[in-house]
Amino acid sequence: MVLRDYQQRVVDEVRRLASIGKRKILVVMPTGAGKTHTMADLASAALGKGNKVLCLMHRRGLVEQMVERFSECDIETGCIMAGKDSALSLKCQVASLWTYVRRMQLDEKDKNDWWIDSNVVLVDEAHHILNKTYQRVMGNYKDAFVIGFTATPTLSTGAGLGNFFDSMVNVVTMDELLSGGHLVPGVYYGPSKPDLSKLRTIQGDYEKKGLDEKMNKPQIIGDVVDNWLNISGDKQTMVFAVNRKHGKALCYEFVKRGINAEYLDAFNNDEDRSGVLERFRNGDTQVICQVALYTEGTDIPEIETLILARPTKSIGFHRQILGRGARPLNGKKSFIVLDHGGNVERLGFYEDEMYWTLDDKPCSNRVQKPRTKERKILTCDMCSAEFSGRRCPVCGHQVKDYGKKIAAVDGDLVEIGKNKKPKATTEEKAAFYGMLEWMRREKGYQQGWAAHKFKAKFGSWPNHYRGTAPIEPDQAFKNYMTYQNIKFAKMREKDAKMREGMLNFG
Repeated sequence: MVLRDYQQRVVDEVRRLASIGKRKILVVMPTGAGKTHTMADLASAALGKGNKVLCLMHRRGLVEQMVERFSECDIETGCIMAGKDSALSLKCQVASLWTYVRRMQLDEKDKNDWWIDSNVVLVDEAHHILNKTYQRVMGNYKDAFVIGFTATPTLSTGAGLGNFFDSMVNVVTMDELLSGGHLVPGVYYGPSKPDLSKLRTIQGDYEKKGLDEKMNKPQIIGDVVDNWLNISGDKQTMVFAVNRKHGKALCYEFVKRGINAEYLDAFNNDEDRSGVLERFRNGDTQVICQVALYTEGTDIPEIETLILARPTKSIGFHRQILGRGARPLNGKKSFIVLDHGGNVERLGFYEDEMYWTLDDKPCSNRVQKPRTKERKILTCDMCSAEFSGRRCPVCGHQVKDYGKKIAAVDGDLVEIGKNKKPKATTEEKAAFYGMLEWMRREKGYQQGWAAHKFKAKFGSWPNHYRGTAPIEPDQAFKNYMTYQNIKFAKMREKDAKMREGMLNFG
């Protein structure tokens, strides 16, 4: 197998640490850096020296992904997971943590056929290794050489992974991955955030029951769908909801607006999930609303937009979610983030370089950066843009009190961050005008209707596009026009209430 330069640096550093006696090594590689490929290289080298290798994963999808990757690298692998045939005689085994624990409990390990006597243990998503189930398993491998892999070596509880690992390998930078085309940057929109000041914090993150009460309201749900129609209505989208009730309500709202959306959670079986993902990959399904399924280790490069409808205080959880959109695919230049929970303001952008440590941290779990790089994100009270510094880069408004967080206005998301969405091309403008002409003729609107709609979107008259032939509208155009109709209806309703209030006052 051929490793990328930074993957080879990871392997070399693991070998160096092993040579000086380190036995519990944590490898940090951002999402999309190729952890499974690097693990396969280390497993192959260990097997070549006559070692037995056990790979532990905490989710079925990760197990299947690792078995497939090892097979691609010509590594014969057994699989220990419910519903899968086993091949315990092979020297490399990939195991579901939960299946392995249950089968280990059948008998003492020296009398148990399922006991894998490995001297090399690889652990994926190793930030979970301090939980009780993992620790029960790892207690049987006290003398083994353990290599853990994660993109986010942090816990919302504040406990440091140094409570298990004795060293860390962190040699891959975000800049290297982005400039090399291994990841794509995000384009961020926010904030339409609820007031979370009164929510309780449990284990370093917001209480889910309280989050549900804040987020699962008709006006909040409508805000999520309205903003998506306006900003990202033509993109393949993954929605991260608070809980099942919230996720189903969001999915219903998308479907009600004519969007092909489906819902998934942990109660769906493998066949259901595979079917939804297949339809999502081929474009039959445009939006997946899900709860707690695709936050780690899932490779779905078709995702073009992430909707964060679930606020969090955990920087690890936040970066894992953002990583779902960062994988490149067929000319994909960026991914869009619609942040309804204020997560970007609290926890930063995906492109930020992180300074991880194995030490314990406060339960707020905000990674400490050097003071020279510390940045406070503010929200402009004039145009709602988010930025760092004393002057808004969008409208030029001067911030009087730099230390004060300025409240956002209305419910519309605005573009924030450093990776701005590119302006529409000449071809895109011509196509949009052609679709307007198609709709104008189909609806029987007057001649100037298309020109005024074009100016409302792009800020200029369509002088160069008036000869464009009518084009049948695509789904993105229909979504945009749906958003505009909703917005117009809300304005009329608001005006009607205002007039009614004035009459009552008179």
